Amino acid sequence: ILMTLDQCSFDGWGVHDCGHDEDAGVVCKSVRLMEGSSIKEGRVEIFHNGSWGTVCDDYFTQPDANVVCRQMGYGTARRPVAFFGSGTGDIWLDDVNCYGSEQKLESCSHKGWG
Repeated sequence: ILMTLDQCSFDGWGVHDCGHDEDAGVVCKSVRLMEGSSIKEGRVEIFHNGSWGTVCDDYFTQPDANVVCRQMGYGTARRPVAFFGSGTGDIWLDDVNCYGSEQKLESCSHKGWG
């Protein structure tokens, strides 16, 4: 079940014993989109084994793109495209094949990491 932060259990709005030196932070490390003109488009990169790498576009289709967008909280992809420039580092995934119901790109079938 997907929930938003305000749906979690808490003491109530404005009820706390914290100062701003205790503000929560998070770094989400799974997938990201790079070199797009907005945060909702770009070259797909995935975090694995301590570093970011790219996903090869061989056989990358609509169901694969939908999984990436859903994983990032954006809903359905408009279309898969491959014109956001070349990445650097490792090519982590190749021949990704999603059914479209997966929650994460790494849950889709692929040739293996790196």
